[in-house]
Amino acid sequence: MVTRLHINEKDLVNRDESELHFMPCKIHGDEAANVSSFFKPYIRKLDEEYYDCSFRGYPLQGKKITVPAGFRGMMFMENKKTETENKDRNLYCTGTFSQLMYWNYDKIPSKNDAFVAALDWVDIAKVVSFLYICKL
Repeated sequence: MVTRLHINEKDLVNRDESELHFMPCKIHGDEAANVSSFFKPYIRKLDEEYYDCSFRGYPLQGKKITVPAGFRGMMFMENKKTETENKDRNLYCTGTFSQLMYWNYDKIPSKNDAFVAALDWVDIAKVVSFLYICKL
């Protein structure tokens, strides 16, 4: 199976950045949804780094995370889901972002969270790659 990413650079230049929230939940559905009319959270700033709000009565604690330097966050959508696993998939870029709000249910986000720790690998990979190239 092949997955193709379709990115139209002209569209990306003219698009406004998207507001992205990484939520600690799974939504069982892939239909279109008018999220902006149902999810307009009241976000309260706790201090210079952390925020809180609630989603469906559950308290959330969050932090703004910036995409690593030299990278751009992109969102993709699949117009038609394949019916079998062996079919090719086509994903289309629908927006970009340079930061996102990362939320946890019961604790303040930290470097121990898998998502936040994964972003550190971008910087680590750059250093390892540089050291490897210098040894050659």
